Amino acid sequence: MPARERKEQIVSLIAERGFISVKELSDLCGVSEMTIRRDLHQLDEEKRVRRTYGGAISAPIGALPSPILEDPAQPVLRPEGILLDRVDVLIASSVDPRYDRILLDRVEKRNIPIIAESTGVGREVAVISVDNYQAGISLGEWAGRYAQQHWDGQAFALDLTYHLPNTQERSRGFVAGLRHILPDTQVVLSLNGQSRYETACKLTTDALTVHPNINIIFAINDTTAWGAIQACEDLDLSPDSVLVVTFGLEGDLLKNALMHGQYCKAGLAMFPEIVGPVCVEAAVAACTGQPLAQKLTVPYMVLTIETLPQFYCQSDTGWRIQWEAVKEHLVFPLDIDRTGREEKATCPKHVGFIVPFKEHEWYSNLISCMQAHAELLGIELDIVDADRGLEGEMDLRRRAIAQVAADQVQSGDVILIDSGQIMTYLAEELVQKQDLTVITNSIPVFTTLKSNPDITLISTGGLLRHSTNTLIGPTVQAALRELRADRLFLVVTGITLDFGLSHDDLTEVAVKQAMIKSARQVILMADHTRFGQESVAQVAPITVVHKLLTDEALPASTRLELVKWGIEVIVARV
Repeated sequence: MPARERKEQIVSLIAERGFISVKELSDLCGVSEMTIRRDLHQLDEEKRVRRTYGGAISAPIGALPSPILEDPAQPVLRPEGILLDRVDVLIASSVDPRYDRILLDRVEKRNIPIIAESTGVGREVAVISVDNYQAGISLGEWAGRYAQQHWDGQAFALDLTYHLPNTQERSRGFVAGLRHILPDTQVVLSLNGQSRYETACKLTTDALTVHPNINIIFAINDTTAWGAIQACEDLDLSPDSVLVVTFGLEGDLLKNALMHGQYCKAGLAMFPEIVGPVCVEAAVAACTGQPLAQKLTVPYMVLTIETLPQFYCQSDTGWRIQWEAVKEHLVFPLDIDRTGREEKATCPKHVGFIVPFKEHEWYSNLISCMQAHAELLGIELDIVDADRGLEGEMDLRRRAIAQVAADQVQSGDVILIDSGQIMTYLAEELVQKQDLTVITNSIPVFTTLKSNPDITLISTGGLLRHSTNTLIGPTVQAALRELRADRLFLVVTGITLDFGLSHDDLTEVAVKQAMIKSARQVILMADHTRFGQESVAQVAPITVVHKLLTDEALPASTRLELVKWGIEVIVARV
């Protein structure tokens, strides 16, 4: 049965029965339980079913609305609209250094204050976060005591971490806490789970297969923990032999797993119900000039099957926080109990929130809590998907680079244009030019320019690579040996001072090398994300480049180094 039909059958079965287990679905659909779990994970992300421990239930109408999804009522706003036209203050979390540089570049032009959630992005007014290291220690000590009671103090740990500073602190804290209780603890492996379910599941499966002595698995968030749990189930391990502990307890999924009492027996609760309002209050303070501590530490607590019901109660719509118990035991960094009636006039009108990992329960719940508190204060909360936002922002920057490139072209020039999306943008800028000769191996460039009879077009010929609409092969190289151009507009996927220009497509490397030999001047078009990367094959040393056209996010230190090599650097402004 094709995957699409199987998923439709799964949705129908769950709708008919209300709840159905993974095993039942496996038997009914005639596929493995691992396949069913992956199907349910995808259907849960699509909001078509609701994943529970051991199976799935029907997704209630209107359940888990996500303002990140693109629909007419809740559009995904591109960052230029958010940062330049709409928001008074921005809440953001560092996930990708490329995006951080772009973010800072954009908001500085408007002097928009930033509140950082989880980890800093640079130049923020305040960072709102748990004390990741101390929280990790608390969870590690709990795991150590569990190992003392159940495995005679034998602890062999798998650390499913991530590359960001806050998640690294969680891992270091957990190991420190574990070794505080059990000094002889062995960390068998520390692996980057990439904060993705599929990656964590695969890494855990491999780790447990190669190292069956692993009995403690630490996950830096619930998504990673869920992948680890699925790996344990797929390997049919006894719940008495493996302990999975999670840092987050972000939503219903891991709370249900915890109450089920199988592999997950403890979790570090970070309380999005508290963090969300604190973020909004900090945004208000930053926008209105009120004093804020640089670090706003939000509370946490290690919860187990015994203690979870003290702070959360289960309802028809999922787990709900019990505010009286929480306020009795925890201290908040800001007052979040305001009615909002008196303060609305002084609050910012628009607060932006850039969301990484939109599929994580932490962010879906955090958004809901932020929206509720923002609505109380008469604030409109604008949500930006970081992945989509980065894509849109980079597209703007590449178009700006193409505009600058077009300014380098003079009437009467013979130019050689490489292939790639940015070259198509260049062609769009050149289409109104007159008295040009353009040589290219790019079908989109050729198609764009053929409407102008004042441009003489020369195709290199060659073998068509359908995936990129690019002509490649010996025919292209032979044609280029017979041609000369005043300027070459070149793109590559990697640029470093040591390795020079490099590219990830071996079939295009020889063509690019032939282009360089055919041109009197080499103009490299590269946004900042290409720098510091070494792709699989070298195209040429950096010294072949005469001019670099790039964007504002390329660090000044890198630009200075390039100038020292005799390269003229031209920055495209967005």
